[in-house]
Amino acid sequence: MGGTFGTSAFSLQKQDELRWYLYFSHMTGYQDPIEIVLNNQNAVIVNKPAGNSGSDFRDIKIIYGADTWETHISFNNPSNINTFKNGQLTNIGYPLKSIKILQATEDGLLNNTDHYGGTNWVSHYHYGNGQWKDNSFWATQYVSTRHNGKTFVATLLNDGTTGTQGTITVLEESNTPDASNMYLMTNKNEDTIPNAGYILHSVRHNDNLYVALNAQWQNKYVVYKINLNNYSVQKIVEETKVENYDNTDPLVRNLAQNIEIDPQGNLYIVANNIQNTDAHYSIRKYKTTGGTELVLKIEDLKNLTQVQGIYFFNSKLHAALVYREELAGNNGMNNYHMQIISKN
Repeated sequence: MGGTFGTSAFSLQKQDELRWYLYFSHMTGYQDPIEIVLNNQNAVIVNKPAGNSGSDFRDIKIIYGADTWETHISFNNPSNINTFKNGQLTNIGYPLKSIKILQATEDGLLNNTDHYGGTNWVSHYHYGNGQWKDNSFWATQYVSTRHNGKTFVATLLNDGTTGTQGTITVLEESNTPDASNMYLMTNKNEDTIPNAGYILHSVRHNDNLYVALNAQWQNKYVVYKINLNNYSVQKIVEETKVENYDNTDPLVRNLAQNIEIDPQGNLYIVANNIQNTDAHYSIRKYKTTGGTELVLKIEDLKNLTQVQGIYFFNSKLHAALVYREELAGNNGMNNYHMQIISKN
């Protein structure tokens, strides 16, 4: 009664498995974590942990070699984490700076301090060697990723006046500590861009890191492709926003599941058009070839259906849907239906 399902993770747990991790919130707390795993053969496994307590959500899950690593992040304090290796609580220590934004990588955990306009740290815990490595740099906005065993960062600096121009800087992890035993990142490239704004999302596909920007001064979405081998920066999408509504915060990097970029650089954004307090979801594609396309229309979904995440997996865009079926004459009781759909 009086509750709803929410998505805690919709991401890879390994290269050929997409994991959807949901929780149920109600008037007194959280319960019933549910895990739905889809493999690249379109087979689905549903895991519902024993008990009805939601106090031990393990949001991040990565299968590294023969080991399964899971991390619980406190709802009240993101710096408070517990990590489990094959189900056993494991002391991995902490990075140099407090955990602010913790993200999964294929070989460990990557913490981002996210200090706007100051010295930042990206700290990586490697599942293989069991060590944290801290790298520092200056940034206003940035995104980070792992590639070929190294940490990379792309920063964005606006021009400070109109925001219509900025600089993307590409940084790479170094192996040379300074006098205080801190690793400074190496500047590999700086590229002036004509349409800055705020970072919305980033995705790495193979050698390329894609960074999506909300260029709100120009009312556009823009995507840049950064090659992590030669450090080049290339604009591949620049399109005027179609809707006057969306569920992205222009001031905060969105690490949620409502934005995606495919391996060609096409940008997908989940839009929520609220009418008479009801949510009406759709997904729009901003194309590298120009123009936009509705790949999921409002009328394609039943009323009271939410799009809770999108992810490009197995050469297709997948969407995680929750449909709330209201039961007539049942004092607000509902049935919930979860479904993963894909588009070729």
